[in-house]
Amino acid sequence: MIFPDEYKLVGIKDRERRGESIYFATEYLISRDGPALYHVTSRGSGFMREVVELESIASGQEIMFYPDIVDTRNRARLIELADGICRGTKTNTVVFRGLDEHITFVKDPDRSQVLTIEVLDVSPPHPPWLVHVLAGLETCGVLGDLTVRFVPHILDLRRFDCNSVYYPCRASGLGRSLDTDPVVHEHPRIVGCAVSREIFLANNPGKDFEFVNICPLHSSEPVFEPKGPFITRCCRSEQKGLTEKNGQPGMVVHWGDGPAKIAEAVRCLVQDLRK
Repeated sequence: MIFPDEYKLVGIKDRERRGESIYFATEYLISRDGPALYHVTSRGSGFMREVVELESIASGQEIMFYPDIVDTRNRARLIELADGICRGTKTNTVVFRGLDEHITFVKDPDRSQVLTIEVLDVSPPHPPWLVHVLAGLETCGVLGDLTVRFVPHILDLRRFDCNSVYYPCRASGLGRSLDTDPVVHEHPRIVGCAVSREIFLANNPGKDFEFVNICPLHSSEPVFEPKGPFITRCCRSEQKGLTEKNGQPGMVVHWGDGPAKIAEAVRCLVQDLRK
C-alpha cells in the first residue's frame, strides 16, 4: 500500500507538461490528464526543483477520483473507503480531496494496516462516556493520523436488574444506588466495582450479599475479555496507564477523564503498540 504520510507530499496538475520544475516537497505527482500517478525524483535547492524522473505508479482505469469531499486526515476511513472501491475492480488507486482542497491518495489499500482498538465500557449512559468521547475525537480529526478504528465492547448493566439490586450511584439512572438508598434487602445484589463493594461493607458490616464486578479492567464478563489492544476506564487513579488483560495490551484512563486526556492516552497506547 502507498499512502503518503502527509498531503504536502502530493502534487496535482490538470495536464502533463514535461520539463517543468516541481515544488521541493513533492514526492508524488497526479495528472488529471490520463489520469496518471507518478513517484517523483527531483534535484536542486530552493522551493522549486528540477525533475529527474517520473516513475509511473498507476494510470487510466487504475485511478479513480473520489467524488465527495472527505477528511483527508482520517487515514483509517480513507483506507477503508479505497478498499471498498478497489475490491473486485480494475481500480487500484483512489484520489481524495479535502475541505481545504488538499489532495491525497491511497494505492493498493490494505485494511490490515488499520489498528483496531477495542473500547471496554458500561451502559447506561448510552453511548457510554468513553465511546462517546472517542467518536467525537474521530469526528473532529484529532486522532485521524493514527490510522486506528475503535470497536465498542459494551456491558449493559440492566442485565443485572432484580428486586434486590443496588448500583454504585444514582448517575446510572437505573434505580436504587449505594449513594442515595439504604440497603434494606436481606441478601442484596451489589453491582459495581471494588470501590462499590468497600463502600457497601463499610456501611453494612457483616451483611450477606451478592457481588457483581462490572469494572471493565477486573470483571470476568465475556464482553470484557479483549481479543486485541484495548482502552477502558477505571475509577482508581493508580490504575491509569498502560496495562494488560487477557494477554492483550491496553490503556486505562480515569473514569472522569475528558477528551484531552483520553486523546493523549490513545496516542500513548498506539505509540507503544507500534514501537
